[in-house]
Amino acid sequence: MYELSGKVHLARFVLDALDGRIVNGKAENGRTLLMHAVCLQEHATRSKFTQLLLEKGADVNARDDHGRTSLSLACEHGHLDSVKLLVQFNADPELTDTWGNSALMYAACGGHSQILEFLTKTLMWAFRKMFMTITETL
Repeated sequence: MYELSGKVHLARFVLDALDGRIVNGKAENGRTLLMHAVCLQEHATRSKFTQLLLEKGADVNARDDHGRTSLSLACEHGHLDSVKLLVQFNADPELTDTWGNSALMYAACGGHSQILEFLTKTLMWAFRKMFMTITETL
């Protein structure tokens, strides 16, 4: 655990030293640090780095060269923890990539039923909230 906390501390130091200027920088295929973080295999590492980047202002809805978002990548990899965190930071599950695929579609194709259930409930809650707002204004 010390090794992980050391890495997170170092990452925080670098981000602070650069005033967060690199937090939305893009690498190969236009992928951001956040996109790479949500794809990390080890749960604790993924959670810590994802949280750190979001707190430092990472663009939760940034797209790579193919229109993929951090949320669609997290859904594809079956990382429910990352999906929940991204949605908490206002990731849009309805954004589609170059091929017309949404995060929900990637979760479905990967057979990630818990993510499908979570995103479906999230979307239903958002639609209800929107409907209530519209109804109240009428």
